[in-house]
Amino acid sequence: MMTAPAKDEGTYNVVVIGAGTAGLVTAAGTAGLGGRVALIERNKMGGDCLNFGCVPSKALISSARLIDKMRRAEEWGLRKIEPQFDFNEIFGRMRARRAQIAPNDSQER
Repeated sequence: MMTAPAKDEGTYNVVVIGAGTAGLVTAAGTAGLGGRVALIERNKMGGDCLNFGCVPSKALISSARLIDKMRRAEEWGLRKIEPQFDFNEIFGRMRARRAQIAPNDSQER
């Protein structure tokens, strides 16, 4: 886990606990309005949505839907095929998608 100490002592206008979606939006909005923000996160930036929930689940669901469409190819006048899939590759795609989005949730943002 990366940590960034406060740049200097002083007063903050807002202290945000949790760098999930709501925390990141609050911190960015406050900073954008000129406020001084302390953002506290005990785990990974991006919270549950990026790391465990929304992003990973949607990537896996997307692969599952494609497999289902391939199995139902006859509905579109195509030959039915049984897709060959590799869970390691599917999970690799999910991790790559998560890594692509992660910089938007980084502390440097």
